[in-house]
Amino acid sequence: MFAVERLGPQALGLLLDLQERIHSGLPDPSVFQRSSAEFLSYCLADGGRCYAVRHRGDTVAYRIVYFPRDREFNLAKDVPLPPREYAHVAHWDTIAVLPEWRGHRLSALMNTRALADLEETGIRHLFATSSPRNPHGVRSLIGAGFRPVRLVEKFGGNLRFLFYRPFPGGWDPAQDDAAHGTHDDTGAKLLALSATGDLRAAFASGWIGTGIHMGAATAANGGAPRLRMRRRSLPFGN
Repeated sequence: MFAVERLGPQALGLLLDLQERIHSGLPDPSVFQRSSAEFLSYCLADGGRCYAVRHRGDTVAYRIVYFPRDREFNLAKDVPLPPREYAHVAHWDTIAVLPEWRGHRLSALMNTRALADLEETGIRHLFATSSPRNPHGVRSLIGAGFRPVRLVEKFGGNLRFLFYRPFPGGWDPAQDDAAHGTHDDTGAKLLALSATGDLRAAFASGWIGTGIHMGAATAANGGAPRLRMRRRSLPFGN
């Protein structure tokens, strides 16, 4: 049985320990951005929301939501969101699950709790990042209603997808038909997550990601995960 709990300032040591355990166990540690003690303390206080999944007394996963407010680090600065909206921005920040507990949909469990808790905060814009080398992270964010809208360099020059989700309503369903079609017959593109040049060009031309294809390998795709993209306008500008 898994239970999601909101964490308070006393959990700083717990999160610092968990992120080191998770980082050291990754085959490619560059896909995971560790947080400073100052950042975690800010989020554990009133600068965000932090959650943990407990299982039989053990903490097996955690999620951080960050409110940038007037701080320098704000992903909204990478898109044309008017600065007057910065007070209504939240980052869907770090989410991490201990390796032995992956596959239990703990990310979805924490996402559901965090989204519900945000409904009374005045937040209107959710941003997140994920490495193109982490297709499962990309899929998790898309499943939570986020859509990749840019490819940016963050955290010391590491390449990241920049995701956006309007809140609380999400993307207009009429504009978010990611569940079907290919670029050959429905106007969508399928681009490998590793095709950074093509992805940058597509984002710059007004395309956004609407789904991820994790299908079996073929002679054409070599088994590489591909981002499904469609022409869509951001709800606050171009």
